[in-house]
Amino acid sequence: MAGKTWQGRTWGRGRVNLALNSDQTPARGAVPSRTSPHMKTLLHNYGKGSTDGGGAGFSTSVHPLILIVDDHEDTRLMLRTLLEMRGMRVVEALDGEAGVSAAEEIHPDLILMDLTLPTLDGLAAMRLIREHETLRQVPVVITSGHAHPKSQEAAFAAGCSDYLVKPFDFDHLDCILLKYLL
Repeated sequence: MAGKTWQGRTWGRGRVNLALNSDQTPARGAVPSRTSPHMKTLLHNYGKGSTDGGGAGFSTSVHPLILIVDDHEDTRLMLRTLLEMRGMRVVEALDGEAGVSAAEEIHPDLILMDLTLPTLDGLAAMRLIREHETLRQVPVVITSGHAHPKSQEAAFAAGCSDYLVKPFDFDHLDCILLKYLL
């Protein structure tokens, strides 16, 4: 596995940030300050059933693993922060090629993928992911600044599960997380 080291934060040609430690779980009763009512309900319900002693958030046995594929560092940072605040594990890839490799290796619970990516655009990367039998059922949510219906139609035709327009509506992001991770 030369070139694919978690500690070195590299994945193929792109960077990877993998937060798999259970110490990322929010403290008992902690709810991020900018959390929609839907997500607060989710955190509250998972917190009650958690077996890791962490309280609110997902228990270590059900911490969803999210793959973010985006070439903009600010977008990855924002999404990673929001997802980790919600008790999720996050892996990042900088381009479509690295995103496909990461998906094959880690089998995420959800993929958030930009449309406009270097080396392999989001649609081509999603098609390759959909070719893998073990990844066909993984929800792929396209994140894009292209709000035009034709862009959305092309994404759904290529196999995306949902479409999230940038700049993000955080309540819509919460609804997507609830829809695909429960």
